[in-house]
Amino acid sequence: MKKKFSKLTKSAQAKAEADYHRMNPEELDPVISRAKSHSPDAIRLSPGLVRKLKTVAQSEGEPEYRTMVQRWVEERVRQTAKGLLNSIQTR
Repeated sequence: MKKKFSKLTKSAQAKAEADYHRMNPEELDPVISRAKSHSPDAIRLSPGLVRKLKTVAQSEGEPEYRTMVQRWVEERVRQTAKGLLNSIQTR
């Protein structure tokens, strides 16, 4: 949509925007349901935390702290998912 919108003239963009704002929420549901979901490929960390992570990665012999953090997150997600499955099965 953005690429198509930017190719319009300024007056056509204004008309398209005005038409959008006049739409009822019910009219937007089909449009939104077809939209692609977006997940960011980056997480912002404070500079202090990054310094600490780099220190830990270096002490563990990791060449890159991001690889270590990704492994930690994957391990934690697996543990949490396993715990959830166990709690569901024991009900």
